[in-house]
Amino acid sequence: MSPRAKAGRGGGARKPGRARARGATRATARVARARGRAGAAPPAKRAAAAGASTRKGAKRGGLALVPKAARRPPTTPAFPQTEGASSKQLVMFRLLKARAQVLAAIQGLAAGVAERPLGEGRWNVRQIVLHLCSRDRARLREFEAALRGVPVSWQDLDAEEMARLNASEVGAIAHLGWDEALRLLHSTRQALIEAIEGVPDEPVEVWGPGHPFGWMLHALPGHDEHHAATIKQWRAESGA
Repeated sequence: MSPRAKAGRGGGARKPGRARARGATRATARVARARGRAGAAPPAKRAAAAGASTRKGAKRGGLALVPKAARRPPTTPAFPQTEGASSKQLVMFRLLKARAQVLAAIQGLAAGVAERPLGEGRWNVRQIVLHLCSRDRARLREFEAALRGVPVSWQDLDAEEMARLNASEVGAIAHLGWDEALRLLHSTRQALIEAIEGVPDEPVEVWGPGHPFGWMLHALPGHDEHHAATIKQWRAESGA
């Protein structure tokens, strides 16, 4: 075999024409790739264009893109201590919570200020405190009877009759000064709470507003809250 044939088979020297053709092909490919990169949009623009295309397609098809609503984190109850509480415990909780509002409303009130009427023909704060004491004392007096299912004596009174009863009860202890009124407020409510604690949780019906005993207890928190709000408003308006 001639040396020229061996060189051809063994991959020796290549013909100049073929080398130039291959080089031109590679150069053409590189130019094409460069042009493609120069003409392509940045990733962000490509994503925006794709989104716009999707929305247009959805509109043409009669579909509206609705964003998914964000999941709300689980909420905690305002008073987690009441979860799983018995009817008796709920009554106790409401009584304590409402009385805390009363104590906050009269906190720091001087004796002289407590004698100022809240308005023309209205009680002063000391008389309101004595009224709260009277209503607790009324419940202590009729506690056992109400527990047996006997309606309390004031349950069916109208507004005028109730006003006369309140005036009579406050008048009976009107001689008590501010400090004495505060001591009576605490001692009377403490006696009532202790009496309530001694009543069993069962039967549950006893603790409902449909039973005389439950009715007289359920009326107390709202009563405390009403007078607490009245005193707070008066103090805010008068600067007391």
